[in-house]
Amino acid sequence: MREEDLEIETANKDEAGRSPSFREDFPCPYLEDGRVASIECVIAEPGTVNIFDLFLAGGYRRLGNILYRNVCRNCTSCRPIRIRPALFRPGRSQKRTLRKDAEIRVKVPPFPTITNKKTRLYKEYLLKKHGQEESTTDCEKLLAGLHYGYPGSIEMDYYLDGRLVGVGIVDEGSDSLSSNYFYYDPECLDRSLGVFSILQEISLALSMKKQFYYLGFYIEEISRMSYKKFFRPNEVLEKGRWREFTT
Repeated sequence: MREEDLEIETANKDEAGRSPSFREDFPCPYLEDGRVASIECVIAEPGTVNIFDLFLAGGYRRLGNILYRNVCRNCTSCRPIRIRPALFRPGRSQKRTLRKDAEIRVKVPPFPTITNKKTRLYKEYLLKKHGQEESTTDCEKLLAGLHYGYPGSIEMDYYLDGRLVGVGIVDEGSDSLSSNYFYYDPECLDRSLGVFSILQEISLALSMKKQFYYLGFYIEEISRMSYKKFFRPNEVLEKGRWREFTT
C-alpha cells in the first residue's frame, strides 16, 4: 500500500468500526506567540498495530492509546521527519558523542515498566530541563502515557557506572521504528544524551531491519527540535508528501 493511500485506508477502517477521529485546539506548546495548535486524534485499538506504519507515514505520533497528528490551520512549522537507517551515516559531531558516551550501557527490558527510579528521574528531568514541577503521582500518570498504551512499544534504559541516566521509548511498526520520548538525568547535559539516544535508536532500527526511523517533529525555529536535521540523509512530510530535506 502506498503512503498516500492513508486517508482512504483510515476511512475504510472507520466504516468497518474503528474509533472515529476527533480534533482538539489548544495554545501551541512549541511556539508561544499566540498560535493555536490543532490536532487530529484517533484511539489506537488492538488492530492498529497492523497499520501502524501507515499512521507514522501520515505524520501521526502516539501518547498512551491515542494517535495524533498536527492539522493546524495557519501554521506548518511542525514537520514530521524521518530517516532510512540503511542510508544513515553519522556526522563528525555525532561520532564524537558516540566516543564520549562509549561507557554508557543500553539495556532493553522485555517490556516497558514504570519504577520509582524512573519516576524520580522523570520528575528531575521535568523540573531542571523544562522548569515544570510535578508531584510524584502526576509524574507516574504522565509516564503511563509514554510507557503504556501501545503493544509495540520498546523501552531502552541507559546506565552509566550502574546508575540509570536515561530512558527512551520507541514504538515499533512492521517496517518502522518511531522515537516516542526520551528523558534523562539533567546532570548529564554535557554528554548530549539526546543525540546519543537517537543514535542508539537508529542502531536498533537497523538491527531490526526497519526501513524507516521517525524522529518526531522538526521545527526550524526551536533549537531543541531543529537539531534533528543533522541526522542525514532525511525526509520531511510536507503537504502529504515525503521529500528529501536539504538545508
